[in-house]
Amino acid sequence: MKKFDSVKSLKIFAVIALAVIVAGAFLLGFMGYNKDVRYKAHSEVKITAEENFGDVNEKMTAAAEAAFDEYNLKYVYKETMDDGRSVVYLFNGEDSVSEEAIAKVNEKLAEAFSASTVEVTAASFDGQGYGSLGEMWWALLAAGILLVVAFFYTAIRYKWAAAFAFAIATVGGTALAAMLCALARVVITPAFLAVLAGAFVFGVLFTLYFANVIQEDKKNVANADSSAAQIVSGAFREVFLKTMATFVAAVVIALLLIVLAPMGAKFAAMQMIVCLACSAACALFGYGGLYAAFSKK
Repeated sequence: MKKFDSVKSLKIFAVIALAVIVAGAFLLGFMGYNKDVRYKAHSEVKITAEENFGDVNEKMTAAAEAAFDEYNLKYVYKETMDDGRSVVYLFNGEDSVSEEAIAKVNEKLAEAFSASTVEVTAASFDGQGYGSLGEMWWALLAAGILLVVAFFYTAIRYKWAAAFAFAIATVGGTALAAMLCALARVVITPAFLAVLAGAFVFGVLFTLYFANVIQEDKKNVANADSSAAQIVSGAFREVFLKTMATFVAAVVIALLLIVLAPMGAKFAAMQMIVCLACSAACALFGYGGLYAAFSKK
C-alpha cells in the first residue's frame, strides 16, 4: 500500500483551497451572498383555513399554487404551520404579488372550499427590519476577542510558531468556508451563522488538540530516533483517524436530510455540510501551520 505523504497531500489541499477562495471571491463580487429571502425585499402570502380537517392542507396548497402558476409567480420559500392549517409563501421582490394574483388565489380557494372559510393575507417587506445587524457585529467582536485570547494562549502554552499556525488555521479556514458559502449559494440565516461559528470553534479546538499531541509525542522516548517531521506526520494521522468517524457520520446524516427531509430541514442540512467543510478547512490549515512550526528540531 502506498505510504501516506502528508506534505504532498497538504500541498494539494492548499492549491484546491486557493482555487476555491479565488473563485468564491470572484462570484461574491458579482452576486453577493445568497441571503435568506426575509433579509431582502420580498412579498408574503399567508393562507389560513378556519378548520383543519381531512386533506385541507393539500387542497389549500394545490389551489394557491395553481393561481401562482397562472401569474408565473415562483415562490422561494414555503412553510406549513398550525398543524397544516396555515401555509406561508415567500416571493422575491417587494410588491411582486399583484392584487390580481391574490384575487385569483381567493377564486381558486373558493372553488376548492365551499363549506369552510379560508383567509388569504398578503404583505410586502423591504427586508430592512428582519433580524439585527447589530447582533451580528457583537458576535464578530466576541469572536475577535476569543481569537486574540486563544492566540496568546497558544503562544504561551506551546510557542510563537504554533500561535501563528493557529492564526493561519483561523484565517484560512474562515476564508475557505466563506467562499464555499458563496459558491454553493447556501442560504445565509442567523441560525447558519451560529452553526458556522460552532464549526469554526471545532476546527480551532482540533488545531490546539493536534498541537498538544505533537508535544506529547516529542517527549515520548519511543520517538527518540524519529525526525521532527515524522513525529508531526504521525500525530496528524492519530488525530485524523480519531475524528474522521464523527465527521463521516455527520456528513451522512446531512445527506439523508437533504434527500428525505422537508424544505426547512434541507436548508439546515446544506448549511451543516458547509459548516463541516469549515471544520475540516480550519483543521487542515492548522495542520499546515503546525507542520511548519514543529517539523524543525
